[in-house]
Amino acid sequence: MPKIIFKMLHFSKLIWKLVFSVPFVTLSLFGNTIVFSFAAVIYSLEKDVNPGMSNYIDALWWSFSTTSTVGYGDVVPITFWGKIMGILLMLIGVAIFGIYTALFARVIIDDEVYME
Repeated sequence: MPKIIFKMLHFSKLIWKLVFSVPFVTLSLFGNTIVFSFAAVIYSLEKDVNPGMSNYIDALWWSFSTTSTVGYGDVVPITFWGKIMGILLMLIGVAIFGIYTALFARVIIDDEVYME
């Protein structure tokens, strides 16, 4: 078997192991809880005054896009507290994705140190 195929299989095994690790699963559950909770709160704040958030799925879309820092701008909060929630969710989203990045980097760096 060529060396590159061995390395690719080894890397796939490492990533698979990471995805089912306790820290990764815990972070995923925490992140999804945050996203769904913020969607519920923003929906309750905006539903009567914001035509862009006429149902929960609009709020959920906003919450996912804000957490991932994509922020398409198709659904935006218009109330003061809705904007405050958006700011908090952006900060939390950056932290969550930073932790995901650190988990993946740790797996790759630890493996390269031990593989040589």
